[in-house]
Amino acid sequence: MSVDLMQPIAWRVDFSTGVGMIDDQHRVLINMLNDAATKLTDQSSLEEVGRIVQGLVNYTDYHFKTEERAISEQGYDTARPVDAEAHIGQHRDFVDKVIAVRDRIRNGHRVPKDELVAFLSSWLTTHILHSDKALGAFMLDRKMRESR
Repeated sequence: MSVDLMQPIAWRVDFSTGVGMIDDQHRVLINMLNDAATKLTDQSSLEEVGRIVQGLVNYTDYHFKTEERAISEQGYDTARPVDAEAHIGQHRDFVDKVIAVRDRIRNGHRVPKDELVAFLSSWLTTHILHSDKALGAFMLDRKMRESR
């Protein structure tokens, strides 16, 4: 199923990892991204764009810390070290890119709304559908094995 990156992202069943805390945070991120796409225009002030991007940076940092804590606490990093390292690496790459966007804005350079929204939408949906779903499946499998 493809995603139209210029339309609001609606929560879909295939986004579900099965881990309530992670899914709830993904819903918040999707809502924040949709809100940004609605509020921003190419004529939005740099302050407005910067405030929205900083809000996304802040919440994304909180969310990534939640996932990375789960990776460690659930033993994903031990059982699947390559996957865990790739997952955390994706977080770091995303943060680096968003901070670069934030810094461009702080230095007075515009970032086209469509470019920003497309990047954020694409990254988020791809990350959820692949890396986060794999982490969620691992966590659910572990929980099921422990309950036996």
